Amino acid sequence: MAEAITYADLRFVKKSVSSRLGQDPEAYEDGELTYENVQVPPVPGAVLGLSSSGLGDNADLQVSQQLQQMTRVLEATNSSLRQQLRLKITQLGQKEEDLQGSRKELAQSQEALQEEQRVHQAAEGQLQACQLDGEKIKETLKMEIEKNSALEQRLNSMQETLKSFFTCSPPDTCCPVGWLRHQNKCFYISHAQKTWEDSQSYCRSLSSNLATFSGTYQSYQVSIPLCTERSGHWIQSVSLFYSLLFRSYSQSSTCSKVQIWSWPYKTSEKCSETLPFICERATFRFPDGDRSLH
Repeated sequence: MAEAITYADLRFVKKSVSSRLGQDPEAYEDGELTYENVQVPPVPGAVLGLSSSGLGDNADLQVSQQLQQMTRVLEATNSSLRQQLRLKITQLGQKEEDLQGSRKELAQSQEALQEEQRVHQAAEGQLQACQLDGEKIKETLKMEIEKNSALEQRLNSMQETLKSFFTCSPPDTCCPVGWLRHQNKCFYISHAQKTWEDSQSYCRSLSSNLATFSGTYQSYQVSIPLCTERSGHWIQSVSLFYSLLFRSYSQSSTCSKVQIWSWPYKTSEKCSETLPFICERATFRFPDGDRSLH
């Protein structure tokens, strides 16, 4: 009596390559196999032996073919995955280089921005300093304008005061009060007697010099009050005016005096003698601000 035999009916299931690309290639080295037990009814001995031999050969062939096919699929899958991995690695390397470049550019941009901020802050500081200086200059200018206004008022007041110290005829030909004007000359006749040197010092204190009459036969005609005495001294006469003709002779100019005989003439005297004296200076314009003394 033949015994019942249990066979394992092996059935291989092949999934698509695209569904396994995201999984580990090692998971497919042995393939995915499913099987189930099949109960075969008892058959006669001769038939059973023949059937068992035929089914075994077919199963082995089918398994071998499926294994070969699975191997080819796995090799193709591994090759594709390796290519994709190399591509990903290359892309990641390029992205890393790009990222490093971007970081470098960002650092440079931040440094440039910080420098611009420092320059901007420095410019703002300079602007504030300039504004403060401008305010100070405005205040100083305002004070100077006020000072100039005060000075102009004082100048006008001084000009009014100076009018009493000058005699001008015409206005641009002036002499100090007490001086005699002739053409473009002003003459001062002293009331005191001094030596020649003291007389010169006194005239210089009045911004003038002793009157000079130089040159042979050079004539000066000046109406001045003189004493009628022929002492050779210059003194003031109360109401007597002479039209004097000063003639210069070739005598020493040191310690000279004017003496009257038939006409006034220049002669010499000891420098230590005390005599009245005459100071001389040029006429000048009245100091009206824009004009200066001549």
